[in-house]
Amino acid sequence: MINRLPHSLSTALPHTVTHRLRSKTSRRSEILIVTGYDYFLNKFDLQILLRRYCEIILVPKAVGDDSLLNETVRPLLRAHSQIHLVTNPHHDQQHHIVYELVVRKNKAIRVTTVYDFCERDLRKLYVPETYQQSGIQSTSLGRPFGPGVLVIKKFLDIALSTGLLLVSSPLWLLSAYRIRSESPGPVFYHQDRLGRGESEFKCLKFRSMRLDAEANGAAFSRRHDKRVFRFGALMRAWRIDELPQLLNVLRGDISLIGPRPERRVFTETFEEYIPYYATRHVVKPGITGYAQIRYSYGTGVNDARHKLMYDLYYIKNWSVALELRIILETVVTMATKKGW
Repeated sequence: MINRLPHSLSTALPHTVTHRLRSKTSRRSEILIVTGYDYFLNKFDLQILLRRYCEIILVPKAVGDDSLLNETVRPLLRAHSQIHLVTNPHHDQQHHIVYELVVRKNKAIRVTTVYDFCERDLRKLYVPETYQQSGIQSTSLGRPFGPGVLVIKKFLDIALSTGLLLVSSPLWLLSAYRIRSESPGPVFYHQDRLGRGESEFKCLKFRSMRLDAEANGAAFSRRHDKRVFRFGALMRAWRIDELPQLLNVLRGDISLIGPRPERRVFTETFEEYIPYYATRHVVKPGITGYAQIRYSYGTGVNDARHKLMYDLYYIKNWSVALELRIILETVVTMATKKGW
């Protein structure tokens, strides 16, 4: 069975059928076949890939041999001469696709593992589904930043945070007035978050929710959260509620750029279900980060897994250029309210 998705794409893809996506913009003749694609591709990834390949075939990890070869592989071999095959080592039943392609000597076949494909083509690191599969992951993960990187990040943190505090001071006064007007109570909200090495610190934000927001216990913030008062929603849309975290940066609790600081009640669950989740704690969290600009606002284990892939890429491939790019894209995100 081949499911032809609309060009607008789908955020969450069912994992039981073969999907076929055709590009309307790519001028290349190469097609992409991804086996055992499971959960690691999202809408943003597919938009990028549809600009690079004329057609994308997503083969699920659970599919019968006959249907796979008859409905997907053989027709493609007849229609295309350039094929990029991405294999998932964790799903051995998919390897026969490789053999089927390789025996056709007249085809220009490029074979890549899902690990290399994610890092080189999608700029994120693949996170296995289970801890039993995690042994294949690169041993270079989990290394904290070296002394040189820490000096550069510290300079950027102090210089940019000081400048942003001065520039945003009118917004601080306006926000304090509006918060008090719409929701009497404290202007600032203090919450325990995890920093480097999973040490706790008090994260400071402008209060955007009612005082009874967590009367029933800790819960994720959502896109249209009913606990948020009117100006609180405006602050979230423009990221104004994050401004007080500049004080956390100057105190050394966090950096401007890094993984999002999470609450222990959530990280304990994520570490139970997501391999390598604790790795993100080898560096300081940040007000903004690579995952924040690459993945839309979300909640739950699945979203945390997607964001972790970007966080691990940032930690492994840090550079001044990447740091500055994240800052620039954060400004664009704030200006366009992207992700909300």
